[in-house]
Amino acid sequence: MKNKLLYAFGSEWFGMAIATLAVAQVFFLVSRYLDNLALKYTGEAFFALGIIIFVVVFILWSIRGITIHDGKWSHWNSLTRLSFIALIPIISFVINHILIDLYGISSLMAILSLYNYFFSYFLALILGILLGYRLYTKEINKDEINYAIIIPPLSIGTSIFLATPLMGYYHGNTAQTIYFLVLMGLGIFFFLYIFIGSVALSGHVSNKSGSTLPTAMLPVGVSSLIIINLLSITSFGAVIGNMVLNIGTVEFISILLWGFEVWNFLVMFIIMFRKETFGYLSVWAYGFPLGLFATSTIKLEAVTKIAILGYIFLFIWIVLILLWFYALLNTYVFVHRLDRNMKAQ
Repeated sequence: MKNKLLYAFGSEWFGMAIATLAVAQVFFLVSRYLDNLALKYTGEAFFALGIIIFVVVFILWSIRGITIHDGKWSHWNSLTRLSFIALIPIISFVINHILIDLYGISSLMAILSLYNYFFSYFLALILGILLGYRLYTKEINKDEINYAIIIPPLSIGTSIFLATPLMGYYHGNTAQTIYFLVLMGLGIFFFLYIFIGSVALSGHVSNKSGSTLPTAMLPVGVSSLIIINLLSITSFGAVIGNMVLNIGTVEFISILLWGFEVWNFLVMFIIMFRKETFGYLSVWAYGFPLGLFATSTIKLEAVTKIAILGYIFLFIWIVLILLWFYALLNTYVFVHRLDRNMKAQ
C-alpha cells in the first residue's frame, strides 16, 4: 500500500510547485503595478507555500526512486516523466529570482546565485540532451507525444530570470559568460520548440487524450519566454557594450510573438474546462505558462506604453488564481481516485 502510494509521486507532481511559484511571482508584479502592499504579502505566502510543496514533493519523489524497484527506470522509459524532471531547474531559477527580488543581492547571495545558475543551467541542458537521445532511440507510445516534451528546452530559457540580476551585479568575464549562455539557451529552446513542438502538436491532434490536453498551454509559455528573453537582453548593453538588437526591433518581434500567445491562450481558455481533463495532475500545466504570459504582458506594457495591456495583465492574473484553485480541486479528485483504486486492489 505504501509503495503504491509512493509510486504515484512521479516528476509530474513538480508542476504543483512551479504553478504555485508562478502565482507568487504574478502577485508580486501586480502588487507593484497597483501599488498594493497586501498583494505583496499574499505573494510571499504563495512563495512560501511553493517552496514547501517543492521540498515535500522532492523528498517523496527521491524516496520513491531509491526504495521502489524500477522506480528510476519508470522515468527513463517515459518521455513525459523524463520531461517533467526539467521542472527542477525551472523551480531553482524562479525561487532564486524571487529571493533576490525580495531581499536584494548581497555578495553572499551573488556567489550562491552564480553557482545555482551554472548548476541549474547545465542540469536543464543535460535533461534536454537526454530527451533528445530518448526521442531518437526509444519505441514511443502515442500517449507520450504531448507538449510536456518541450519542458526540457523551455527550462534552459528560464535561466534569464536569474541571469538578469546576476548581469546587474557581475562584470567582465563572468558577465560575458552569462550573456553567452543566455543567448545559447535562447537558441536551443527556440529551435527545439520549432521541431519538438511540431511533433507534440501532431501528437495532440492525432491522439485526443484528456489527461495530457492541459499541457497544450505550454506554447503560451514558450512565446512569453522568448519575449522576456529579448526584452531582458536589451538591458544587458550597459554591461556588455555593443548590442545587436535595438529596442525598436525587439518591440516589433515581441508584439508578433504576443499575438500568438493570445491566440493560443484563447483556444485553451475555451477547452480547459472540458470534462475529459478533470481529475488529472496535468491541469497544473496551466500555471507556469500563464505566469510567463502575465510577465511578458506587463513587460511589453512597460515598453510600448499601451494601456490596454495592463488590463489584460490583470485579467491573466485573475484567471491564473482561479485555475490554481481549480488545479487544487483536481488534485483532490486525483488523490481520492487513487486511494479508492488502491483499496479496491
